Amino acid sequence: MTLTIIIVSYNTKDLTLQTIETAWKDAQSSPSIAKKTEIIIVDNNSKDGTVTTIKNTFESKNIKVIANKHNKGFASANNQGIKIAKGKYIILLNSDTIVQKGSLATLVNTFERFPLRDSTSTLVSQQDRIDKLGILAPTLLNPDGTLQPQGGDLPTLFALFNHMSFLDDLPIIGKFLPSTQHTGFRQNEKLKYHTHDTRLIKRGWVGGTAMMIRKEVIQEIGLLDDAIFMYGEDTEYCMRASHHHFDVAIDPEAKITHFGQASSSSANAIRGEFKSYLYNWSKHKPLWQIPLVKMILKMGMILRVIAFTTLRPDGKRRAIYQDLLSQI
Repeated sequence: MTLTIIIVSYNTKDLTLQTIETAWKDAQSSPSIAKKTEIIIVDNNSKDGTVTTIKNTFESKNIKVIANKHNKGFASANNQGIKIAKGKYIILLNSDTIVQKGSLATLVNTFERFPLRDSTSTLVSQQDRIDKLGILAPTLLNPDGTLQPQGGDLPTLFALFNHMSFLDDLPIIGKFLPSTQHTGFRQNEKLKYHTHDTRLIKRGWVGGTAMMIRKEVIQEIGLLDDAIFMYGEDTEYCMRASHHHFDVAIDPEAKITHFGQASSSSANAIRGEFKSYLYNWSKHKPLWQIPLVKMILKMGMILRVIAFTTLRPDGKRRAIYQDLLSQI
């Protein structure tokens, strides 16, 4: 088996069916993976008939369904799929995505073109090159075809400060600053071909929305951190991968449409993002940095409260950040 596609679903029946259909169609239209692809659906106790509908609709295809009796969260559910995956490459695919033509084969072929080179992966002189490609993501698109923010630099105090203070979005200088999340203006500036290793774009981390993982990575660093219910598990996994000198990149030639927040609320996404910083920092960084991280996060929340009060009035988002301020 070359490719395993894992889709976690939770009360998104129609979107999940669409994701399965486009992923299966794309795989079957690519000769290199057509007969070497499996799909694993892990349902987190949906109440909308997702499991029954999937079984009835795709019973003749190579699709396995795991039906959980309670919501185990995103990381834990993906781990269930990973444990039984037979593929050489495993892609975690959100249930609110549409796979564009040829994207899955493009990602697989890119991995094939980049064999692991442990001999150079630890050399500082080769840090800009991609010699140990472990995690690969497609370009994410909004439903209207515009670019969707994807990934960022690995967390550091400086990168977090730039993101929380909006410095990374400033014209001209913003593109030169590291940031824990590449968004807005910066996203368009950064989506350029890599100068050394053909078209790939190196990232510190990429989103679990559509993350393809080489099986050797899983064998070396283990599963996702299932202590994280949702949000931040992708950053944490890429942090662990980087400790083992695996490269993380985006392939601009592979494209997947992501509806965004279809399987979770915007409020949960915002809360999850901020809380994940503290969890990942406490797990991977020196403890003396935690007070500084809290200060930077609070500054970011205050700036966002001001922004959603004056520049872009939004009562709901302002309330979310005000609530977070009282928790950190």
